[in-house]
Amino acid sequence: MSENECEAAEREVRLEGVAKFNRHLQSNEVLTLHYLGLPYMVLCRSPQLRLKLPLSTHNYQNGGTTARGIALQLIVTCPVNYPLQLPRIDLAEQRNVSVRLETKLRAQIARALDQHMGLQMIVPVVTLVQILLNNEVRLQH
Repeated sequence: MSENECEAAEREVRLEGVAKFNRHLQSNEVLTLHYLGLPYMVLCRSPQLRLKLPLSTHNYQNGGTTARGIALQLIVTCPVNYPLQLPRIDLAEQRNVSVRLETKLRAQIARALDQHMGLQMIVPVVTLVQILLNNEVRLQH
């Protein structure tokens, strides 16, 4: 085996180890959501972890002539090398979310992701969004 072939083989082994380590961190993040009792649905585990997390304010009621409170779904897509790279977080199925609140949520999510780079990011983002939603409802009353 030539020197170049040895280096290539070593590099491949290292990359496999890093990928395995990142998958382990992603699994731990899902377990953390589970242990904290946060609602979530795993949409996909491979090649990228993708989660759906429903969030709503304590007073959210859907139906009737008017919906009360605020609700939305966070769709989190983690790149293969998450948490060394930021996940993509989409706001979906929004109920009673104003443009101002959506802008605020996106800015705060971006800040939280930057602060937790290399660490678990999903749980801090979910917690932050829940707090922001509840604060928004308090401000409305």
